[in-house]
Amino acid sequence: MDVRFKYNEPSEAEKIYFEQIFAEKPGGGIVSNPGVDYPPSTSVYESNGKFYIYPTITVIEEVSADSSKIKVKKTDIMTGFPIAFGKKAINILSKDDLNAEYDVLNIRVAFGVKIPAGTKLYIATEESDDDAVPGITPVFVTGDWVYANQGDQAVRLINGANLRKETANIASEVAALLPGINLV
Repeated sequence: MDVRFKYNEPSEAEKIYFEQIFAEKPGGGIVSNPGVDYPPSTSVYESNGKFYIYPTITVIEEVSADSSKIKVKKTDIMTGFPIAFGKKAINILSKDDLNAEYDVLNIRVAFGVKIPAGTKLYIATEESDDDAVPGITPVFVTGDWVYANQGDQAVRLINGANLRKETANIASEVAALLPGINLV
C-alpha cells in the first residue's frame, strides 16, 4: 500500500545564547551591514551614531603550539589586525576565505600553546607577547541575528545579561569590558 509518506529530519534547534536579560537599550539600534552572519550575543561598538560588529574569532579546529595557521568560523576580520589568545597577540599575515564554511588565518608566528576548538579569540590593540588588550571597547551585545549583505539592520541591543559561555559569540576578555555582561 502506497501512503506517500516521506520522513524529513527535523531542523536543528536554535542555540540558547542568553540565560537572563535584565538591561537593554530602549528601541535598540542600527547595526552596520556585516560581511558574514553574526548570532545574538555578538559585541558591538558605537561610532558616529551607528553600531558596528566587533568580530569574535571562533577556532573550529584545535591549533597545535607550533602552528601558524588557524581554522576559524567565517569572520569579517582582515589581514594586518592582531588577534589575541589570553594576553598574547599576533598579527594576521593573510586570510584564506575561499571556503564557504570557514576561513584559515595565517599568523606571523605560532602562539606557542595549544588552542582548543571552540576557543574565542579577539582583536587586540597591537601585537604583544604578554600584554594584549582588546582593540575596541564594546558597548552592547546584539539580541538578534545580524545577517550579511542585508544592509544596516535594526536590532535589540543588550547591556545587562547572563550569557551562556558555551554559545555566546564573545571572548571572555571582551565580555570583561562590559560591566553588565556575565558569562555563566
